[in-house]
Amino acid sequence: MNSVSSRARVRGHLEGENIILGPTQIGAGSLIGRGVIVGYLAKKSLKDFGFPTKRFSIEKYDRVSKGAKIGENCVIRSGTIIYETATLQNRVETGHNVLIREGSVIGEESRVGTSTQLDGAVKIGKNVNIQSNVYLSHLTIVKDNAFIGPNVCVTNDLYPVSQKLTGAVIERGAVIGANATIIARVKIGEEAVVGAGSVVTKNVPANTVVLGNPASFHTTRKEYDKKKALWERT
Repeated sequence: MNSVSSRARVRGHLEGENIILGPTQIGAGSLIGRGVIVGYLAKKSLKDFGFPTKRFSIEKYDRVSKGAKIGENCVIRSGTIIYETATLQNRVETGHNVLIREGSVIGEESRVGTSTQLDGAVKIGKNVNIQSNVYLSHLTIVKDNAFIGPNVCVTNDLYPVSQKLTGAVIERGAVIGANATIIARVKIGEEAVVGAGSVVTKNVPANTVVLGNPASFHTTRKEYDKKKALWERT
């Protein structure tokens, strides 16, 4: 059984057991998997609601929610939770059990892998490929055509636990290998590559490959692409 707000505009398809809150918009051709929640309340809205002093009801949640936006021909797989004010543009695809927090924006044709968390206002460009179990902290920016491997962690606090958060930036076409950690404030340059398991503590220039802990220069993107092409031919 679905619970769909009277304020929502749903033009896509619901698999079932969905909760759609507030003035959420879901575009034509989109598929919303079983158990997906769209428009879930952010912390401030929970306070407006009076949580935990007031008695819970989904109807009260619905009245407070600002809703979310999902574009056309998206695939949102089961267990995903999308908070209010998040925006997913056309042809976005998520894996199962993805968390997308309030204020996040995901550009067209981007993919977000299973159990990945966009933990705050995270900006994702177009045609970005994010694999499973990735953690992107509040204020992270990922630009068009980037690739982020599984289990990557991007932080936003240089001196935990501080009162000053600063997001990392992953520029257009960058590749981040599995299990890499990107420290707060770092910028990964255009077409740069971060090797698997690396810990990146300072900016990475465009078109370079870095490895290690702390990550340091290894080779150029041009040499990396040559080795990749050779590997693909053999």
